[in-house]
Amino acid sequence: MKVALGQTIGTPGNIAANLTLMQNLAMDAAERGADLLLLPELFLSGYNIGTLTHNLAEIADGPSAKAAGEIARNAGIAISYGYPERSAGGVYNAALIIDREGKTIANYRKTHLWGAEERALFLPGRDTVSFHLGGLYFGFMICYDIDFPEMARSFALDGVDAILAISATTKPYHAVSRHLIPARAYENRLFFIFANRTGEEHGLAYTGESCITAPDGAMLVECGEKEELAVGKIDTAAYTRFRNEHRFLADRRPDLYRA
Repeated sequence: MKVALGQTIGTPGNIAANLTLMQNLAMDAAERGADLLLLPELFLSGYNIGTLTHNLAEIADGPSAKAAGEIARNAGIAISYGYPERSAGGVYNAALIIDREGKTIANYRKTHLWGAEERALFLPGRDTVSFHLGGLYFGFMICYDIDFPEMARSFALDGVDAILAISATTKPYHAVSRHLIPARAYENRLFFIFANRTGEEHGLAYTGESCITAPDGAMLVECGEKEELAVGKIDTAAYTRFRNEHRFLADRRPDLYRA
């Protein structure tokens, strides 16, 4: 599978403009042979827009989801993007995963909320989400979820091939892309695919540095700080030997660990 990372700031507060950007990125990614386009956290609405997030929130199968499905179908590429999800109980920091036929196959609600600002705007999700796409098994994370090794290990124990993570990681937290993501990939013997926001948004400066990391911790794709569309290949067969020789999961000692 080839995955395209859409590292962008978009147009905060303007859903129509961001859907147009999604369409342009999807067509470009498809032309470059990508099977999946991964877009950042709260791509649809913008991240640092305060209570405007609530005004722009939509239900999971709302008009923007339908538009995104049409974009995916027309481009012939799967798309995953972040958006504020409206529900009866409140608003979630969420992500949709849509296949190349325009059908929603999963919806994830961020489980670990960052700081008082996010906790004031969003409800915490209650469940992890994993799904099959293009013959691979994926787990999903949003931003702060990456900081919790238990979540990545849980996905690994379930047998996922790769973790998709979308983010709004800000400066100076370069450690996320440079250290945490390679470590999560290596210790769990899986691919880690990370699409981050970049640029500045109402006083927040994002790190960019979207990347794809292999099961041995090697960086397969590394973005800088500028907006860009980067494409990388996920080849599980190429890492069969590494996985067989590094038996981290089999050599665990759960009897020594706290539940």
